Amino acid sequence: MSQSIKDRAQRWAFENQPDQRIVSLLGSIPGRWGRMSPLSRLLIVETGRVLQEKGILIKGQRLSEMNKKAGLIGGTKRGSLYTDQEFIATMADGPGCASPSLFGYTLPNIPLAEAASFYGLIGPVYSLFDAREPLKKAVDEARCLLMMQKDLDLMLACEFDHYGRRGRKEKLSVTLTVVKHNADSNSGVP
Repeated sequence: MSQSIKDRAQRWAFENQPDQRIVSLLGSIPGRWGRMSPLSRLLIVETGRVLQEKGILIKGQRLSEMNKKAGLIGGTKRGSLYTDQEFIATMADGPGCASPSLFGYTLPNIPLAEAASFYGLIGPVYSLFDAREPLKKAVDEARCLLMMQKDLDLMLACEFDHYGRRGRKEKLSVTLTVVKHNADSNSGVP
């Protein structure tokens, strides 16, 4: 499900305090929520929604506490470019003015790591770049990992990006799917 900040329902990703709907979906809010990038917030919420919708966990649970080993592979067209540019803009008055809160999100793996930490994903977690079909690339990589690492219970694969110009045409996009050992049990895989 791709979402844009123009959608009223998604504006919460840009707020330091989540609304009651988000709290109710997650059960608790990560301690770093107020410092997180909007893309990290959206990825956490979308991961929780998909895991709950597929009956893999209930709110407040972590897969590692259920003795399940899962990972998250993210395909992206732009990686952390949006945040990188925002970080660079904070240095306009000199390097000493650079935003430490933005700096922490200048790697494309960070939104994935935030979701992995919150849901106890202890399998492989990393991002891949693909300019044409990032979700397909992530799904293919997840399938490969499941074949190679038999101790994995499941993998999550997603396409994620944050792009546009701040305040104008800015867009967040997260599409997430569950990939299991049996190819027939994949959900929402293209």
